[in-house]
Amino acid sequence: MSGLRQIHGLATNVNQIAYAMNRGVFTGNSYAPTRSEVEQLRGEVAELRQQVRDFARGRLAFQLGLEEEELAD
Repeated sequence: MSGLRQIHGLATNVNQIAYAMNRGVFTGNSYAPTRSEVEQLRGEVAELRQQVRDFARGRLAFQLGLEEEELAD
């Protein structure tokens, strides 16, 4: 359950960032993210997505009574 709560928290944070960017909070006169900042965010989101995939893979293996290595890619 702890892992699922963490995933929920991560998803909430990503949604809040997307909501703010879609509203133009970061693109108004006061602040516009640099290309490197956007790239950094993109990399962090990709890392979080991989962590979610890894967690889901381990959870599925546990539910099936298998080792993670036994799951087909």
